Amino acid sequence: MQAFLADDSGNPSAQHYQVSEGYPAFAPKARFLGTLAGSWFDIGFQVGSQAGDLVRWVADIWWRDHVEEFGLDDTRKALPLYEEQIAALDEGLIQFMQGVAQGADRELRASPYAQACSPYHKVLNTNIYDAWSWRHPTHLPWKKDPAQGPGCSSFASLGTGPNAAEMIAAHNRHCPLNPKCYQLSYMGQPTGGHAFWVLTPGGAGSGCQIVNARGVSIILNAGGDQHRQMGANAFGVSWFLLFLHVAAQANSAAEAIAMLTEGTPQYRANTGRNSLLRTGTWNFLVSDRRECAVVETSCDRYAIRRPGDMGELGNYLVMTNHNYCDHSFDWDNQCTDLPMTRFGNEETNPGSAVRFWTLMGDLRHNYGQLDRRRAMEIMCGHHQHDRQGLRLEAVAGEPGLHYGGDVTCPHSGGYPDVWKFGSADSKVAVHGEDLRVYWTLGRPCEWQGAWDEVLLDG
Repeated sequence: MQAFLADDSGNPSAQHYQVSEGYPAFAPKARFLGTLAGSWFDIGFQVGSQAGDLVRWVADIWWRDHVEEFGLDDTRKALPLYEEQIAALDEGLIQFMQGVAQGADRELRASPYAQACSPYHKVLNTNIYDAWSWRHPTHLPWKKDPAQGPGCSSFASLGTGPNAAEMIAAHNRHCPLNPKCYQLSYMGQPTGGHAFWVLTPGGAGSGCQIVNARGVSIILNAGGDQHRQMGANAFGVSWFLLFLHVAAQANSAAEAIAMLTEGTPQYRANTGRNSLLRTGTWNFLVSDRRECAVVETSCDRYAIRRPGDMGELGNYLVMTNHNYCDHSFDWDNQCTDLPMTRFGNEETNPGSAVRFWTLMGDLRHNYGQLDRRRAMEIMCGHHQHDRQGLRLEAVAGEPGLHYGGDVTCPHSGGYPDVWKFGSADSKVAVHGEDLRVYWTLGRPCEWQGAWDEVLLDG
């Protein structure tokens, strides 16, 4: 494993991104920690000791957000409920968070919220952020209505039909930039598991894409609607940590899909369930050199979309933030006629539909020519495509389409620019003769120079 981090590259605009009062401006690139090896505790400890400041800043802001939104008592009640499911999947994930907390102990104890909970519970709260904030369980009396979740845009393409390489998997994470741009990256080598690359906010197990040395890429987008009456959200396994487990254990995309849907034999034995309890409505794009699939989910339902289901010309898939499957498997892994579109579709999320057809148009127009450079250009896109593939640009003299948000690289939040929303990062994994991952911090269109890069043993 080897990293290539150009000194002259980075995102100079990151210094303008809005941050919480009293916290520092974002660096122009993620802090690279090198190769971290050993037990899950060892890896977590190295994260905490090398990036304790990033761990604290993210933990502070997300702890404050949770307590202000849901109250101190209810946030404290939630922590062990998520923790129980995480431990049922893999006790090593608990040890990872304990390692992060111990490594960052001095920083976390200097936090203005240090008396509210232990350093470990602060890290645990970080690792349930997307669940507790965006996929809040709806069946409990103390909660508020779930907030509207963020969005993302991603694609995977396989083989020499669409590509000039064997596998490309790319993702833009659309969200508030604060504090998700307090980022770190490293290559992990857990004892008894596969090596992996990850880019993530400080203290969180994973960001929205993780890639292991077997060439398995796993991408996460927010899913569709949350349907209070359908119980779409639950105290399940946080995907932040789920991704670490899957990356370390999956030999193939098929194995990764099974872990994301059915869980593992150990998890099923520990819980008595026949499928994995997730935290809410998430979409997963899983790929390796041979196959790709979109897994549309609620907390305890799922369905799988394959190339060709939406008129793809070849072996590729696009995933944004809504569903297309006309069926679902229930919590007992039985196929039912309840469609996943009940949890979000083009009509309920028209902006996600615009981004879906935009990327579908990009892949169709670049079919047979997709490589690393073309993928990077696509992820910087400020245009749209309609369902017929017609390219749409902003009218001359008017603000660009990216200020409205429904493009692959959005700057949503206001014109000329309030520096508050957009893509917190962009990633492109390419598996050809070798396996490489490229990434930015912040909106990819603002990055200057070569993208940061690692070579994995693939």
